[in-house]
Order: sequence, then C-alpha cells, then structure tokens
Amino acid sequence: MTNRDKASVRKRNKRKLIVFFVEVILLLVLLLVLWFAIKLSKINSEKTDAAKHNDLDNNTLEVMGKYTTIALLGLDNRTSGSYTSGNADSIIIASIDNDTKDVKLVSVYRDTYLEVTEEGKYFKVNSAYARNGGALGMVETLNRNLDLDIQKYVTVDWKALARTIDLLGGIEVELTAKEAQQVNKYTHKDTIKMTGYGSNQEAVEGVNNLDGVHAVAYARIRKGVGDDFKRTQRQREVITKMLSKLKKCGFSAINNIMDEVFPMISTNFSKTELLSLVAGVMDYDIVDTKGFPEDNDGKTMGKAGSCIIPISLLTNVIKLHEFLYADEKYTPSPTVQQISNQIIYDSGLAPQTEQ
Repeated sequence: MTNRDKASVRKRNKRKLIVFFVEVILLLVLLLVLWFAIKLSKINSEKTDAAKHNDLDNNTLEVMGKYTTIALLGLDNRTSGSYTSGNADSIIIASIDNDTKDVKLVSVYRDTYLEVTEEGKYFKVNSAYARNGGALGMVETLNRNLDLDIQKYVTVDWKALARTIDLLGGIEVELTAKEAQQVNKYTHKDTIKMTGYGSNQEAVEGVNNLDGVHAVAYARIRKGVGDDFKRTQRQREVITKMLSKLKKCGFSAINNIMDEVFPMISTNFSKTELLSLVAGVMDYDIVDTKGFPEDNDGKTMGKAGSCIIPISLLTNVIKLHEFLYADEKYTPSPTVQQISNQIIYDSGLAPQTEQ
C-alpha cells in the first residue's frame, strides 16, 4: 500500500469517527429530550391561556414583553390534588428577566380588597380562585387589578410542596422560639392531615433542617408571628431556599421530584414551554422579593370581612411595575384607576393627595 493509499484510509477512518461521535451526541440529545417529555407528561397541563387585559398601553406591553411573568398559586384545600375549587392561600407573582434570568417574587396578600369578579364584586383576592372557576379566573383578576398580562400559572397544594421539600432533603431555616412553637402546633394540628405525610421532627429555636411537613407549617403560620405580612415573607423564603437546594442536588433527586411531584401540579404551560423552563433552572436566581400592597391599612369591609386595603391601589400598582419590570414610565390604565377609585369610595381610605 502506497503512502497515498494509507493517507486516504486514515482520512476515511477519521470521517467515520467524526460521523460516529456526531451520531452518538444526537442520540444522547434525543434520549434527553425523550426523558424530559416523559417526565413533563406527568403534569396536569391545561390547554388554555388566560384572557388578556385589553386596557394596557403599548409601552407597558413592550416592557413586560421582556419578561416571563408567572402566577404561582398555592391552594388551601383539605383534599389534596383538587385544583377546581378552594381559595388561593398563597398568591405569588414571579417575573423572570428573559435576558439575565433574574427572578423577582411578589406576594399578593390574600386578604387584599380588590375587584374579584368581572361583574364588579369586591372581596378578598384569595376568593377569586373559587369565585371565578379556578386558576384562569384567578389570573384574570390579577391582570385586571394590577395591569398585568400574566398568561401562565402553576398551581400546587400543600402536599406537593411538602413532598418536594422532602425529596430535596429538607430546607435550612432559622426559627425564633415563638416560630418554633407555632410550627409544631400547625404541624400536629392539621398540616400532617392536609399533606398526608408524617414527621418525627420537632422544630426548635435556632437553625433547623425542616422536613416537608414542618416547612409547610412554617409557610402557613401567621397569628402572633407577624400575621399575613410575615407569613408571605416566609413563603417566599421557602421558595428561595428550595430553588437554591434544587440547583445543588443531583440527578437522582430531580428525577424523583419529576416522578412524584409533577402529577400533583396543575399548569397551563405547554410541554415545550416547560421543557425550556426546566432546562434553564440552573440559570435562575431570585434576586429580590416583596409583598403587595406595599402601602396599606386594615379595615372590616362588610361581608368581605377584615381586609387589607391598598392605600391607594393606583400608587401601589405603580410601585409594583417599578419593582417587577423596572418600568419607571408605566401609566396606570383606566381600569386600574376606576378600581382604585372604587376602593377609596368603599373604604374611605386614601393617601392624603387623593382625599
């Protein structure tokens, strides 16, 4: 065999080797996509999007278009896995910067007095879930009252949250003596029954690695330990610690979460959209959180009961858009202005400049 023949053989072998490696890589990619598709098929996925808020100006829509905004809804149902009824015990708006992947979380206080139905009925916002037929109705209420364009939601109950935390190996939380006492009280009172999971743990003052049941109890306590303002802060803390733990855990834990928890989740994300979100989870960072409304007061509002009143809705929504979207040019829509005026009329509470 001549040197030319040998060189030709080497070239052919090199090409075959390259083709082989390319085929192996493509096969691995296909297997990975198939694996994700199988896992994502476990999620209870709706096919519809939320109704758009047609009162938004082009500038607001353009700014919000640079973000992915999701409604994270936690149901206070005594029957696990039921997502068609009940009140939204936890209402969190998440904005994800599409470029930086920075995440901001805003808890809407569940007792906030807002226009809950399209017919103009005002109640506590947590009742929008039950009054409007579930998650989509809840999202539409948020869009209308807060000048948002949320199209996607993820709904979980306490069982799903507890199981996820257990599969992550718990989360580390520092408790005060009063918080520890309340966590144990909530755990044994009804959280074990609500989640269906037991626990041999007792929360103590100081740093605890809370299991799922105790972490859920921590996210629920409020009376005597900061009420709903501190409670929603704890919920955001739990989510932040879960994301941090998820980014550090191994493949086995992620696989188990997908197998066990995904069937407990209800969402209107498509499989493709979920694949994109899950694939990018390591890039997400929760950079800031807060509660809404920032400026508020308490008042009993007839049949609605004891409510949190935005002082005023108009100014609070402006601050909300500055926080979620860094939008300093946002102008409230006529819809938000009308709802804000109605809340002032109903409650008699307004900033000095609006009285």
